[in-house]
Amino acid sequence: MKKQGRPAEIFIQLTESQRGELRRLARQERGRVSERVHFVLISDQGKSVPEIASLFGYSAETVYSWLQRYQQAGAEGLLDQPRSGRPKQEPYLTAIVQAQASQSPRCFGYLAACWTVALLAWHLAQRFKVSVSASTLRRALDQADFVWGRPKLVLAKRPDPEAPAKLARLETVLVEPEATLIAADECEMHLLPLLRAMWHRRGQQPKVVTPGQNRKRPIFGGVNLRTGAWHYQLTQPKRGVEFIAFLTELVQAYPTGPIYVLIDNASIHTSKAVLKWVATEPRLELIYLPTYMGHKLNPTEKVWWDLKDTIAANCCFKTLAELDQFIQRYFNKITEADILRLINSAVVRQAQLSQAA
Repeated sequence: MKKQGRPAEIFIQLTESQRGELRRLARQERGRVSERVHFVLISDQGKSVPEIASLFGYSAETVYSWLQRYQQAGAEGLLDQPRSGRPKQEPYLTAIVQAQASQSPRCFGYLAACWTVALLAWHLAQRFKVSVSASTLRRALDQADFVWGRPKLVLAKRPDPEAPAKLARLETVLVEPEATLIAADECEMHLLPLLRAMWHRRGQQPKVVTPGQNRKRPIFGGVNLRTGAWHYQLTQPKRGVEFIAFLTELVQAYPTGPIYVLIDNASIHTSKAVLKWVATEPRLELIYLPTYMGHKLNPTEKVWWDLKDTIAANCCFKTLAELDQFIQRYFNKITEADILRLINSAVVRQAQLSQAA
């Protein structure tokens, strides 16, 4: 019974199990639902509707309605009911956007090489008579799993007709237990710093000094796939002659047994001078990896990545002599176990297993 438009007083009396249920619900839920649960719990403590309303900043009518809802439906009555929300302007917008944005604008006769939100919105209006705002279109692109980002440059891959034969030869040498297996490669270190993300104070972007005139230091390197032993040579410049000098060091380092050197198809590895010299070394054989597969089958590149990140990230070297010093410090510090962890790959594991067998 109401008095002058205000709800009649109501007090909730709970059992112990009901109190436990409501306390659990209050911990699980947040915001308005948790407040409604507390309406009931505080009413159980003898507080009146106006007192509860004053505590939470609601009107007495609101508190009364939720207490009444609890009496009628229990704890379920305090939960938010599903809302239909604003209806979509175009129920198939995401599917349309996904189909259109997956194709180049030039497929539809536009001069543009890639889509912008403005161009895509205009296209949808012209082709499908669908008019959407930029924000709605961005949400549809997100729902269609599109993101805004830069593409990357890749080489046009041509199939290597000799790939099957090269892979077969690689599998053969990997299982020779008495052979020395060396994965070899080369890289270039520059005086110009490599920029990498780093921690810094907000609003104080670090500045890395550049050398003014860049110079580079070529390095030949090779790792014993079974032991992790590392061999390297700093050179200037990087030619077939220097590659032969590096191979000569490998032959001297392993005076007995066959030596297989896994290498890519770079011109300095396939030059006439290199092939002529290799022919004079009966224990040495160059195992050429299939074209465009060197980065997958030659684990040496992982050593180069770690070298560059360790000593060259956000660091400017004034001279090649200073750069050489840091390169040598890096290779003097790294252990064979460290190298094996860096280059851990299927090729390395197969080589180690064949030796163990």
